[in-house]
Amino acid sequence: MLSLTGFAMTGILALATGALAWGAVVDVRRYIIPNVISATVAGSFLLMAAFMPPTFVIGGLLTGLAVLAVGVFIFARGWMGGGDVKLLAATCLWAGPSMLAPFALVTSMAAGALALVILSPVGKLLPIHPSVSISDARPMGRQPMPFGVAIAVGGLWVILQHFTAIR
Repeated sequence: MLSLTGFAMTGILALATGALAWGAVVDVRRYIIPNVISATVAGSFLLMAAFMPPTFVIGGLLTGLAVLAVGVFIFARGWMGGGDVKLLAATCLWAGPSMLAPFALVTSMAAGALALVILSPVGKLLPIHPSVSISDARPMGRQPMPFGVAIAVGGLWVILQHFTAIR
């Protein structure tokens, strides 16, 4: 049976889970991740901070800031969208330094699987990116990727690790 603290932590993890799932769906449908999604993931981390040791909070904040700094550079080069960068940094708050490498591995594996889906005939069923005109043919390898899906998969893996730790 969960204590009141365990119940609150489970609710916070559920909030983060819902936000990540919502972000993936919205990114597939509209190729945009609204700020409220990243803010919810980051805000749920701050709520969880009340129940966690200071090392969790400090490690998460430093990791999130480092990923955001690198992400701003990547965004400036046009290699990743701003919504993806914000969601990635917010999710890295949860990963912290101890889960950053496994999070990156799970996220990259999900991105690879997503790329294969996009390049397959199934990819033609996905909505067309707003920057691509309907009359244009989708050149192989040039279709934008809703990377929020891969970030969400990695983030859900991290949240699952936290959930199993409180049980």
